[in-house]
Amino acid sequence: MFGARLPQVFPLGLVATAVALTDTQRCARLAKTHIKNVHSLDTLYLRANESYRVPASCGSGLGDDLLAQTSVNVCVVHAIYNTSRTSATRIEVWLPDPDAWYGRILGTGGGGLAGCVDYDDIKWGSSIHFAAFGHDGGHDAPNGVALAKSDEIIIDYATRALHVATVTSKLLVRTYYGRPHDNAYYNGCSNGGRQGVRNAHDFPDDFDGILAGAPAFNFINLLAQSNIANLASHKLSDDDWALVKKEVLRQCDGLDGLHDEIVTDPDACQFLPEVLLCQGAKRADCLSREQVEAVRTIHSPLYGQSGELLAPRLDPGAELDTGLWPLIFGPSFYEFGQQWWQYVVYNDSTWEPSPDFGYKEIADANAREAQVPVASFDPDLSAFYKRGGKLLTYHGTRDILIPLGTSLWYYQRVQRALSLPPSAMDEFYRLFLIPGMSHCYLGADASAWQIGQIGFTVWSNASDSHALFALVDWVEKGTGPETIRGSTLTTTNATTPPTRLHCKYPAKSAWQPDVQDWTCIESP
Repeated sequence: MFGARLPQVFPLGLVATAVALTDTQRCARLAKTHIKNVHSLDTLYLRANESYRVPASCGSGLGDDLLAQTSVNVCVVHAIYNTSRTSATRIEVWLPDPDAWYGRILGTGGGGLAGCVDYDDIKWGSSIHFAAFGHDGGHDAPNGVALAKSDEIIIDYATRALHVATVTSKLLVRTYYGRPHDNAYYNGCSNGGRQGVRNAHDFPDDFDGILAGAPAFNFINLLAQSNIANLASHKLSDDDWALVKKEVLRQCDGLDGLHDEIVTDPDACQFLPEVLLCQGAKRADCLSREQVEAVRTIHSPLYGQSGELLAPRLDPGAELDTGLWPLIFGPSFYEFGQQWWQYVVYNDSTWEPSPDFGYKEIADANAREAQVPVASFDPDLSAFYKRGGKLLTYHGTRDILIPLGTSLWYYQRVQRALSLPPSAMDEFYRLFLIPGMSHCYLGADASAWQIGQIGFTVWSNASDSHALFALVDWVEKGTGPETIRGSTLTTTNATTPPTRLHCKYPAKSAWQPDVQDWTCIESP
């Protein structure tokens, strides 16, 4: 059940007297809907700007009070779906009034190892006329502790929770509005991006269009790469890292034709940390041999014992992401990596990483992966392709959590697996690289990371500057985006916000000095 009554906060069963009767009745009747495997179904009608306390321990976009506020009239539905005898998924659906619904559904995912509904995306989706829903990935917690309880919970986290949430939401939409939806969309980033692409593989009929940012493909090896990078980073002080960051920009910032503290194309940057090697004793303006080797390890791909590629390198320029820097390169071990080995691989909450973390731990994790697949790196999207599904992905070049090469590698794997030329790939799968953007959003001042990937990143409602609306146009009008124009809109530049054209892979972004603007050039 929803929480207690607060000022302008309504618990289940208590309805504001000013609410239109037909809408409240329709919402109340929805609670009587019978859905197989759903053992709890509650509803609450909220008017614009009213709030309620969510029935969970966490929620993306919420404060410590766990209050979720809507900006439009919605019927809020809370359902518990039993996915097995030892697992269940919490589902939340926000249904706008019938005259404010445009026939579309928007599903959302979750980040990290957490089991938190994404209220930012649900609120945004319902405000732009979608029936929006989220799920908790099979566990109600801001961390991965619950993953140790049952393999069924891991399966929910990997793929099943999103699917049952989608099926349940479609049934609720049909009941509430008296007709089925026209098109179903998905929006998620990081682990949410992984969930979206995994859904396209496992359940290709769930969504017509999927917007996936920085997907955590190759999940196990990605975590291993981050663990190894974290341990190597402990050999450098903050002052040493300042030297590295400055040298990365010196070597690679101007490769795109403009010095703006952004490495536009990390693949073109062959960073040489050896330039920083001290000639003699360690000094403040150079690195020791051990430190240079640590930087080289961080900026090198991870290979297996037989020479096979396990994970791409951390891209030069990602060091400049000061916001998420402590998560990977802080004094403690990488939190997500530690929890995965603690609660999933070894089921031992006391496990601590050793300084020589490496092949044994990776082998153990991949053996566990064979039992409960989470990696989401299978490139066979043929069923999604054949049914006409559209996959729009984006990835920032300054992403310190999930290297850009992860998205490039998966795109290329799909192209090879389906034996498709670039023109055929464009029919269903498009990847946009966002120079200077960090993980999912934020980034350098000149990065123009606001592309309409989530509500607070919307600077224009034009589909050529709005990733979600571009996806809608692609699905409903058949025209896929060739470019997306981003911005970095702030309170100080609201009248003339800087913009930048972002390019569809494999085109590259290049600066045009004669017109002082960016353009996209085809790769040779």
